Amino acid sequence: MGAVFMEDFRMRIFLLPCILWIAVSANAQQSISNPEKNLPGKNSFDTRCSGCHGGDGNGSDRAPSLLTFVGGSPSEDVGPSSDEQIASLVRKGVRDMPAHVIGDPEMKDLIAYLRELAKANPAALTWHRHGVAKLADGPTLEGEILNETNFDMDLATSDGKLHLLSRDGDQYRERPILPKMDWPRYDGSLTANRNSTLDQIDTTNVQRLAPKWFFPVTVAGSLEATPVVADGIMYVTAPNTAYALDATSGRQLWVYRRPKTPGLLVGSKNRGVVVDKDKVFMETDNAHLLALDKNTGKLVWDTAMTDWPKSQYSSSGVPLVVGALVIAGVAGGEEGARGFVAAYDATTGERAWQFWTIPQPGEKLSETWVGSALEHGCGATWMSGSYDPELDLLYWGVGNPCPDFNGDDRKGDNLYTDSVIALKPKTGELKWYYQFTPHDTHDWDADEPIMLVDESWKGKPRKLMVQANRNGFFFVLDRTNGEFLLGTQFVKKSTWASGYTGDGKPILLPNSDPTLEGALVCPAMGTNWYSASYNSIFKLLVFSSSDRCIITRKVPQPFEMGKRYFNGMDIQMPGTRSIRALDIQTGKIAWDYIQTPGNSTSSSGTLSTNGGLVFVGEDSGDFTALEGKTGKPLWHWPANGTFRASPMTYMVGGKQYVSIAGPAGYLTFGLPD
Repeated sequence: MGAVFMEDFRMRIFLLPCILWIAVSANAQQSISNPEKNLPGKNSFDTRCSGCHGGDGNGSDRAPSLLTFVGGSPSEDVGPSSDEQIASLVRKGVRDMPAHVIGDPEMKDLIAYLRELAKANPAALTWHRHGVAKLADGPTLEGEILNETNFDMDLATSDGKLHLLSRDGDQYRERPILPKMDWPRYDGSLTANRNSTLDQIDTTNVQRLAPKWFFPVTVAGSLEATPVVADGIMYVTAPNTAYALDATSGRQLWVYRRPKTPGLLVGSKNRGVVVDKDKVFMETDNAHLLALDKNTGKLVWDTAMTDWPKSQYSSSGVPLVVGALVIAGVAGGEEGARGFVAAYDATTGERAWQFWTIPQPGEKLSETWVGSALEHGCGATWMSGSYDPELDLLYWGVGNPCPDFNGDDRKGDNLYTDSVIALKPKTGELKWYYQFTPHDTHDWDADEPIMLVDESWKGKPRKLMVQANRNGFFFVLDRTNGEFLLGTQFVKKSTWASGYTGDGKPILLPNSDPTLEGALVCPAMGTNWYSASYNSIFKLLVFSSSDRCIITRKVPQPFEMGKRYFNGMDIQMPGTRSIRALDIQTGKIAWDYIQTPGNSTSSSGTLSTNGGLVFVGEDSGDFTALEGKTGKPLWHWPANGTFRASPMTYMVGGKQYVSIAGPAGYLTFGLPD
């Protein structure tokens, strides 16, 4: 059936290293019984499939095994594929495998034969094998081999522990983890400031930075996740897939995956996981919240956050753990889904509370929605929030109102869209909110990073919340009560507002709303969800900024389930993008690193470190280190593709690494040994 069977099949097994070394061992081969030679589907299999996938369907040097796709893999918590999934993807083809024109009777017989092959070879449905490792300076370890080379072994023992071992002749040694510094959540810390105190890699030696390892993920499309690291293990994702990797080598320890959900308007995306205690928490494309065992990848619980697909909810963000609760938002803005933030018990997955971001008709705040659009008003919550343990307050950004480009049927401020909301994490009680863009008609959601900063403000210590917003303005709020402190323009041109009043209201300019004929608006989006970073040494906020404008038109049409609810369209105008640093006390630009246009626009955010560096994936396809104080480029590495994710850094065994999701997998860099 071709060199590569199909996309979902590739997602399940293509990247698993050397699958035949486990599934087709000599002993296993002796135990395999062949299905009846006269089964109706055998001839079809022999003529269409066996040339690449082997006579037993278990793979060859041309293509991997078919059997886990057909029969599932208990070691990966992947169930068998349905007849419909197999038939559909065989007929569509994928990559090197052409589409096969097969009628229903032949397809039915072929699928039946493939299932018989899977039954006849149960050893092929699991990848791990039993192993023993004698430690040079300790006892003998016995358990499941997750990965093994001539140089090292990763072993899971029956007590649930993972052992990362280096080979020393016929014996092994535990690889040192300490000293270490973890990166356990999407933005590194609960403050979301994306600054690391690590300084082993600095302005004096960054020129020596070199690739350490690469973990390929070639079938997921664009990767938007930030790796997280805890106790020497890195956890990375693709849509509906989580991998555990040895953080020093990139070798896979386990994988959990499920098929992409068909019919999603926005496609399948995932931006990562959060690790807390013994669990890894992630969201699926159809808005399920999952808890996985940190050491094995086994599913602990699965909670549906919504009633998808009826209401067109999806999910692409990263949960946030606060105490005993896992807090998550949803996507579905532009599809008419009513946004919310909800908290779930970390042990059981049961919902503890839910906060809706827009009202129902007749409820409080519905007066800020004049017209009939409220029923599908959106206000999605698709990015992770921030948390202040001292104040015990959770901060979450809220997306734009729907329809995006037509405000005729939703007059008013449309609360709580385009706002930041401050909630009590144990109950979901609202403490305060601030709306950045009242009555938004330009798709300027507030799901940009919400950063918590403790700095002096006008000579007095203050708990601040800062955000570079999609509407082109930079904001400083008092995060204890939401008091507006500063709102200043960071883009070169704004056609919708000239500034903000002292009480935090935009000073609107005329003729910026979309029209039937089309209206020019600047900016198109000053920034977006890409991660920002705040370095407390330089007192600078560094983020990806855009000075492009757009022409927007409104196209009135009723809401229709299963279709985008834009009510308009836009045309991008030429412009520049840059990595921009702001003084948070004034909002003035400290430096501006202009991006060189590449084949497409990247979505990479920034990482700052106490080594005086800022890392970013450029539009040009280079992974670059800038001097944090000046923006001067100090180092770059050509990845030659589009970055859709933000970098992070961590330390294991006393060595600092920098990692980012690249065009086809995860890249990790370090200094020479």
